[in-house]
Amino acid sequence: MPAEEQKQPGRGPLEDPLDEAVRSLFGLSYLFPYQRLVTANILEAAGAAGIPIRWPGETEQAGETAPSAETGDPVGNGDDGARRDEDRAGLGRQIVILPTGAGKSLCFQLPALLMEGPTLVIYPILGLMADQERRLRERGFSPLVLRGGQSGKEREALREKIRNGEGKFIIANPEVLLTPRVLGKIGEMHIVHIVVDEAHCVAEWGETFRPAYLEIAQVIEAAKAPLVTAFTATAGGPVLEKIEKYIFGGKGARRIIGNPDRPNISYAAQGCILRDLAVRDLLAVNRRPALVFCSSRRGTEKTTRYLRNEAEERGLSWHGEIRFYHAGLGREERTEIESWFLRSPEGVLVATCAFGLGIDKADIRTVIHRDCPPSVEAYLQESGRAGRDGEFSRAVLLFGPGDESSLGRAKSGVERRRLEKLLNYAGDNGHCRRKALLGLLNYEGAGDSPESRCCDVCEAQALGRPVGGEPPPLREESSLLDFFRRNKRCFSVDEAARVLARSERVIWSEKDAKQALNQLIYDGKLKLMKNILWKNKISL
Repeated sequence: MPAEEQKQPGRGPLEDPLDEAVRSLFGLSYLFPYQRLVTANILEAAGAAGIPIRWPGETEQAGETAPSAETGDPVGNGDDGARRDEDRAGLGRQIVILPTGAGKSLCFQLPALLMEGPTLVIYPILGLMADQERRLRERGFSPLVLRGGQSGKEREALREKIRNGEGKFIIANPEVLLTPRVLGKIGEMHIVHIVVDEAHCVAEWGETFRPAYLEIAQVIEAAKAPLVTAFTATAGGPVLEKIEKYIFGGKGARRIIGNPDRPNISYAAQGCILRDLAVRDLLAVNRRPALVFCSSRRGTEKTTRYLRNEAEERGLSWHGEIRFYHAGLGREERTEIESWFLRSPEGVLVATCAFGLGIDKADIRTVIHRDCPPSVEAYLQESGRAGRDGEFSRAVLLFGPGDESSLGRAKSGVERRRLEKLLNYAGDNGHCRRKALLGLLNYEGAGDSPESRCCDVCEAQALGRPVGGEPPPLREESSLLDFFRRNKRCFSVDEAARVLARSERVIWSEKDAKQALNQLIYDGKLKLMKNILWKNKISL
């Protein structure tokens, strides 16, 4: 019988079962190579663990086989094709690093619908849990959500649904899973696969303000789940080690590492004295929708007020399209803001990292970091919100006053070194930023990008401008400091602002110049004289 006419029980002519499944369950034509590899690994490990797999339209007796990851590995995974017993067991533990927009969710959603038994997905924040719940319901699935504040009756109803096989997906965060009531019952849920999404949070947050992330291995052990997969978009060596330590108990895991390069994103770093002013100017010349990241809840609100006032004062059409988002907002308000931003063609959202994790707006054209994030991994994760539709987008990192204080607030030497790496990247305007970012992740395979669109450094080179030298913020700052070296004790803040606003060297309005001077005084780089002869005059 010709191979193409061979049949399997309960199925038509032999076809790729994964393509059939993704077409039947999700309406998609195919899986991308890395999606295929990760999904096949999960299903193969499920088969090795004796977990039944039910293909769409297949009879119960036919659901005994899983596709080999070997046949679904068109990109290569460092295997020689020989699956030893320990290799097969190791398939049950995976760390998957795929760039933002690569379709990581499908890698665990598809196996969850094929395997007999529920999949527990651990998310870091309530906003992301709500977003994923909404997406699953839109696809016709009914996820079960474990969240804080549920009554005993609600929890029992949820467990009953799990016992009846009604829930393919269980959604939760680390804290609720570690409560004694949940942890004591989780083994009765017969979870077959535990997924830790945004796994880099183990390193970013676990040793600071989310200690529950350091106890995820306890949840895995209590659940007795045979399959565990950790997903993230970015992870360098130190982050990978912490994922292995805190999620897999130091036992190691198979690593699937995709190309982290996003060639449709142009990277830039810009120094500034006044961050809000820099954000305003960037929004005026870059495409929207735009996402502005701040490091604090208070910062998002303050920056939003400033941008609204400036946009209205300047008569910009989008002054009413600026909102803020952080985890301190109520659930309904967060949901409303998410819905607004997802459908807005011109919106500007000022947010903490609470927004950036997994919420999918494909057409964000510009991502601006008002404040420096804590690491290269965090920066690539958040800047990767831009251009998920594959269209050209920009990511701009601002740096300047306040970064030294951030270094001083680092709780450990490791945190300080991670932040220093990103600040050094920002201040280095002599090398391609794309290659620098990928190099910091120990990835050397930067794709070819047009020089004029790769980054601000490559753009300057393409236009014949000199690169390297003093970073931009120091040029602005130096101009002001030079001014007062020549004019010690001559001007007050108001007087100097009027003079500087007319200067060709400092392109600011009088209001902007006044803000910059006050910032330098606050930072101690300029001072106001108290001597009665020069009272309130500025000196160095």
